[in-house]
Amino acid sequence: MTEATRAGEKDMHKPGWFGLLVLAVIAGGAHGCDNTSGGGSHTGGSTSAGGATSAGGGVGSGGSLGGGGITGSGGVTGTGGITASGGTTGGADAAFGGATGTGGAAPRGGTKGTADAALGGTTGTGGKPATGGATGATGGTTGAGGTTRGTGGTPGVDGALDTGAIDSGAASKLWSMGYYASWAPDQYPIPEIEWSGLTHIAMAFYLPQSNGSLNLAGGDNTLATKLITAAHANGVKAIASIGGADSQTGFKQATASGTVATFASNLVALLTLGYDGIDIDWEPMDKTDEPAVIDIANRIRKAKPGALLTIPIGEINANMPPDLSGFPAIAAAYDQLNIMSYGQAGLWSGWKSWHSSALYHTDSATPESIDSTVKLYLAANVPAAKLGIGIGFYGLCYTSPVTGPDQAFDSTTKLIGDVTMSYANIITSYYSAGARKWDDLAKVPYLSFTSAHAPDGCTYISYDDEQSIAEKGAYVKAKGLGGVIQWELNEGYLSAAAAGQRNPLLKAIHDSFLQ
Repeated sequence: MTEATRAGEKDMHKPGWFGLLVLAVIAGGAHGCDNTSGGGSHTGGSTSAGGATSAGGGVGSGGSLGGGGITGSGGVTGTGGITASGGTTGGADAAFGGATGTGGAAPRGGTKGTADAALGGTTGTGGKPATGGATGATGGTTGAGGTTRGTGGTPGVDGALDTGAIDSGAASKLWSMGYYASWAPDQYPIPEIEWSGLTHIAMAFYLPQSNGSLNLAGGDNTLATKLITAAHANGVKAIASIGGADSQTGFKQATASGTVATFASNLVALLTLGYDGIDIDWEPMDKTDEPAVIDIANRIRKAKPGALLTIPIGEINANMPPDLSGFPAIAAAYDQLNIMSYGQAGLWSGWKSWHSSALYHTDSATPESIDSTVKLYLAANVPAAKLGIGIGFYGLCYTSPVTGPDQAFDSTTKLIGDVTMSYANIITSYYSAGARKWDDLAKVPYLSFTSAHAPDGCTYISYDDEQSIAEKGAYVKAKGLGGVIQWELNEGYLSAAAAGQRNPLLKAIHDSFLQ
């Protein structure tokens, strides 16, 4: 994604007054959307061949998907269906979900090019997730399948939580919304999904086009029907996620005065396919985009009053809190605002090594955390019951000399993230009980090695596991928040594990959020 300064985007991870200085960029191209400023976002865009980044990590413009899509006023599709099969590649750029061109970085789930680069030196291929399911108890629709919050909640450690934020015995249903990568169904077959950990599942992504049509990444239109059917059979709501990384241009074109009616009609047409709601993943979302973001929600709501509307919002760099004055209006238009709280690190001057999804932060050199971000949105009058947090089903890998959090790095340090450092890859290629440590300040685990570990040369890996998910679940309940999202489900599936042990993170989500 591009360098944005909106709080609603993962770009808020850029260091601000520290200055943007990329100390290391992994050889090759920049990927579709991860960590342009230390955090990344939902993928959705393709990158230019070679994809060299600017300081802080800008993305070269990418190729677009092939034709097709939900076109015409209310028309479900023209020839070609909801998407072109697989998308077409533009030069050396990769179609979303398709294979990359020579040297190009793959969009999330696509085949990696020969040399994928971390944007801003942060990750290998891929982007990140965003956005959730239904809203909490106060204001909006409750998410199906949610459970009652425990009496009194559970306060966090170090006195960081306001235990008085909830009334003893107050009942609320939490949502758990996972993003399913439409371009990688073989990585996580639908029959293997751990439905007990979900109240909502989002099909990522439908890409907005300049004529108001939509293209489904990956190109398999039958996959949507299969996912919707399986979700409903298991009591889970199905959501169509629109946009993803670098989708701002497509959204701007689709919501222009001459196309917005067609675009809104095509979004409503998705609901007639069986989806229960729409997720508007507008990235980056600038301040000037907010009126259109609200308008498109109002148009959908007018046509389908019962539809669930969700939107991802960015984690905030505590060094440079942005203007959040428009967020109460966004919260009034949407049922859920979900924080993309993962990928919290970057190789920037003035920063130190940090975690992928810290619950708390320490100082100005590690200025990203869930708690600091939540407090700012609540202070801006975003209702707690409409606010969700995010958990990444991937981690971050630092190379030497970094062996843990809050350490200095040098010009040789690489930072690898989404897709390459999937949870499945961390567990199968790196994990050992002896290497695992616990950061009791950030409330997350990490792996530490004295020497480089193959296949990526990692010496420090930050990730989420069952213990940190339990901490986050307690935090959400104590704060009276609405729920949690996961980016992305496919990365958390352990295909080689024994039956019943292939979805440990979703089982932890069930135990910590939905019970």
